Amino acid sequence: MRNARSLARRPFCLPVSITILGMAACLMASAAPAQTPTPAFALHNGDRVVFYGDSITAQRRYTRFVEDFIVSRYPHMRIEFYNAGVSGDTAEGGHAGDMETRVRRDVLPLHPTVVTIMLGMNDGRYTTEFPENFEDYKTGYRKLVDTLRSDLPGVRLLLIRPSPYDEIAHPPAIAGYNSVMVRYGDFVAKLGQEMNLPVVDFTAAVDDALRAGMRIDPRMAGSLLPDRIHPSETGHWIMAAALARGWNASPDVSSVAIDAATINVTRQENATVSDLKESGADLSWTQLDQALPLPLELNDAMTQFLLEISDIPLLDRQMMEAKNLSAASYNLSIDGKEMGTFSREQLAAGINLALYSTPMEQQAKSIDWTADDRAKLSGTRFDLITDGAAIPDERDGVKALDALDTKMIDGEYHNAQPKPHTFELKAEP
Repeated sequence: MRNARSLARRPFCLPVSITILGMAACLMASAAPAQTPTPAFALHNGDRVVFYGDSITAQRRYTRFVEDFIVSRYPHMRIEFYNAGVSGDTAEGGHAGDMETRVRRDVLPLHPTVVTIMLGMNDGRYTTEFPENFEDYKTGYRKLVDTLRSDLPGVRLLLIRPSPYDEIAHPPAIAGYNSVMVRYGDFVAKLGQEMNLPVVDFTAAVDDALRAGMRIDPRMAGSLLPDRIHPSETGHWIMAAALARGWNASPDVSSVAIDAATINVTRQENATVSDLKESGADLSWTQLDQALPLPLELNDAMTQFLLEISDIPLLDRQMMEAKNLSAASYNLSIDGKEMGTFSREQLAAGINLALYSTPMEQQAKSIDWTADDRAKLSGTRFDLITDGAAIPDERDGVKALDALDTKMIDGEYHNAQPKPHTFELKAEP
């Protein structure tokens, strides 16, 4: 059975969302150190991010998972995330109002500093026959970008190539419709280049994962987009990872290396190690990481499938190395909880703790629980705004929900603050 431990032992190079050039770059990176500086994280302390889109955004999943990613990785910043997705929406709007109404009602009151746009699935009208649909998409998309820039001076926009229509793991119901999404995505990429706006590619990220999944388990691959359009939670994690990469989020939770021969800490990146002790062949220490791993359900089969078909293991690195150990194998525990038994060679090469159910991973789950509650509250707030005209004191209701949401965000960041943990490496007899 696939599991996190087997993944931790396996050399890993990007399996998805890469072109032939990307593969070459990956191979080159393994042969020589990178020379280019790491791009700066795109979000800032105090940013308010609004996700604008259709029903795929309104599912409130990739938006929730990228919130998990950013809050767990940057718990000492405060970045707030809000959802403005509407089922059936197009670049011109939809049943919940035209684009101008949507921006005025669903975006501006949130005072965003950052807005992401992910549209296209409904704009193709589920046909490959009408070129005027593409013209409407281009015109509507440009108008949306211009409106956001005009109404929100200084806003930072991020454009997202639409997620795919699955013709890889399912027999095509609308043959060739994914080529429409690719064409729309090409326009989004061109517009981003023209306007000097960052662009993230959901189409390639999910398509690549689908192809990788088909090689491993076609049945499980088919669950990524069960209706060909709307991703499952696993599919949304893939999109969230692509978005986190697009913002240049750090892939590293922490990195610690210990030399057992000298009882010294030789590396502590984004972490502080104290009280390092030896007792015979055993080692113990206290470690305070400045970030948390992703809140993944590591005992779930779909999560393990996700880790095999995506590059999430490379984006969630909590590395621990122990070199020059005297015994052949060691039992690792954190706060008294056993993580597993590892050989001296494995520990010297490094263990990615993010692939284990550590106390830190359990703490990170509290972030996701709050993000999930906020997503549900967001849906209620939207229904109240759009359908609550006949409800007495509707505005007071929205204010009450907003106040509750602020308390939830406060709690989310409170729970995200890292804590010290006791590590023990005990030699196996």
